[in-house]
Amino acid sequence: MNIRKKGEHGYISFMKFFNALVAAVMFVLAAVLFCIGLSVYESKANWLTIVGALFVIPAARFMTVGILFFPYKTTEQAQYDKVFGAMKQGNLLYSDVLFTSTERAYCASFMVITSDKILIFTKHKKMSPDKLQSYLSDIMKRRAFAYKVTCTDDEGKYMNLLRSADSFAEKQYEDEDEKKSAEKERKRLCEVLESFMA
Repeated sequence: MNIRKKGEHGYISFMKFFNALVAAVMFVLAAVLFCIGLSVYESKANWLTIVGALFVIPAARFMTVGILFFPYKTTEQAQYDKVFGAMKQGNLLYSDVLFTSTERAYCASFMVITSDKILIFTKHKKMSPDKLQSYLSDIMKRRAFAYKVTCTDDEGKYMNLLRSADSFAEKQYEDEDEKKSAEKERKRLCEVLESFMA
């Protein structure tokens, strides 16, 4: 399985597989070290069992992350291609996005960033698009971004939003400084959004 970064198509599947694999390997190593220590020293109080016990802590962490991603699925390739084809030049596409907060996790199938909008499609049955929109709008307000967030679970509406959205690449600026400032602001936006992603 290919390594996927945050926002790349296939990221949810990759994270489920990767975290389950690492957790399983660490639990097996912990068990093997414990058994070797017990058979060699004939006691639980030895350095091998201590080292084995240390593997349990990171294993539990990887298992927890895997459980966080478990209820969600990677979007189908055909749907990803459809969204990618509909968005305008210069806009940014994130896929398989999982935002985390102290209260809950929010899954977005697609998130497109234009010059002044964040357009989100979510199809998870137990997720309210309004709650995700409110969550991200609050982040925009607290971080002083002038981006409007729109979230929907209606695929037809989402495709229309993508087609009618402005193009970051084609936006007209008064001078080169204004363009660089807009690019810098969007880069900062992406960094902030990615900091809230699992």
